[in-house]
Order: sequence, then C-alpha cells, then structure tokens
Amino acid sequence: MNIVVLAGGTSTERDISILTSTKVCESLRRNGYNANIVDVFFGIDSENVDNFFNNDLEKLCKYLKNQTPDVEKELEARKALGKGFFGDNVLELCQKADIVFMGLHGSNGEDGKIQAAFELMGIKYTGTDYISSAISMSKELTKKVLVPEGIPMPKGIALHKGHKVEYVPFPCVVKPCCGGSSVGVSIAHNEKEFEEALNEAFSYEDTVLVEEFVDGREFSVAVLDGKALPVIEIEPLDGFYDYKNKYQAGSTIET
Repeated sequence: MNIVVLAGGTSTERDISILTSTKVCESLRRNGYNANIVDVFFGIDSENVDNFFNNDLEKLCKYLKNQTPDVEKELEARKALGKGFFGDNVLELCQKADIVFMGLHGSNGEDGKIQAAFELMGIKYTGTDYISSAISMSKELTKKVLVPEGIPMPKGIALHKGHKVEYVPFPCVVKPCCGGSSVGVSIAHNEKEFEEALNEAFSYEDTVLVEEFVDGREFSVAVLDGKALPVIEIEPLDGFYDYKNKYQAGSTIET
C-alpha cells in the first residue's frame, strides 16, 4: 500500500506537524507500507516524484523544518501571483496514493478545508470529514453545537478584535478561537493580565474565546472505532498544559 503522509503547512503548529508525520511515517514503514512525507505547502520537485518513497526520513524532517522561516515570504509571493495553497505535485501524489494520512496540525489542516478539497477530488484520507473538522477546529462553533445539546462546557464568550467586554470574572482563560497546541492560550487573574492575554491571543487571529477557569484534574481519553482507549492523566510539573509542557520532554507527568 502506498501512503502519503501530509505534513507541514502554514499554521503556527507547522513544526509539530512535521515531527508527528515523521513518527507516523517511521511506524508505517516498520509495518511494511510504502510511506513518505510531503509538505502540503511547499510540495516536491517533479524530478523527485518517481522516487518519492525512497527518501531518508531524518534528512527530510530536517529539510522541512528549515523551510519554516520561509512560510510568510512564500505566502506573500503566492498572493501576489494569484497562486493557491497546495505545493507543487502535492495533489498529484495524493491522487496516486492508496490513502493520505493527515499529519497536519492547525489551520489549513485540521479545519476541514483540505478535507473538503480531497472529497471533491476523490482522494481517500484519514480522520474526520470536512464538516466535523470545521466545527471541531472552531471553538466558537463547537460551543454553539454542543451547549444546546446539554454538553457541559465552560461558560464564556467569543470576542472579536475591536470589541470590548464589560465584565470578566477572574481567573479566566483567553485563547485563539481556531488554534491548537495551546498556542496563544493564557490564564488571566486580573485586568493587567487580561489585557496582555487578549493582545497575545489576537496576535494569532481576529476571534478569541474568553472562558471561566475550571480548576481540576486533566484527563485524555482517545476513542478509536467507537471504543475508548486507556485513560491518561496529564500533570504538568509547572503551570498548565501549555505549548511548552506539551512538547518539551520531562515537563509533564503522564499516568
């Protein structure tokens, strides 16, 4: 089976996506599959398409991470030229593969846009469909769908750039509406911290969520094919489960 592992992209979680995809690809190869990574945004040169499944993963991972500083410049260049999001030969590779493993994180990866394009093109991919992805990625939409169904969620509001909030109960949590990996998330205990948290969250996108802070133990439960996998308790050694504690080795105890 030929499997394209889709990685990289343009989000704030680009480098995490590359690491995720590298580990996934290593596992697929150990299990006997023809698998390799392609950066959804930068793509691959035509001369490398025929030898796509023969690349050295360690070198490829390093190469893709070295391209991260060029994302903003490339985005501007494509905008000026009227070019699209997908990199060279990406869609062609995905169409030829038996399935695409979605190793992308964040916007233009988990928000349903690529999933919708793949469904129109008949490309098989892993994960949820485009509607579920879109609703799940937007914390504002998630609330609008779940709260009326009686699902317990923290109280809060969506705040758009330029709007003012009259009253905030402290402590509160401030986060970008559609981000992941806790990028731009802050816990504010007073007005000064709240203003700083808003500035931080709005630096990533134009809509943020302000929610009540819920103190308690944190658990993660994955569900696969309708079956709950073993429960994991997450205990950061310092602070909350932010970007650093998620990805810096030794920062969190997982039981």
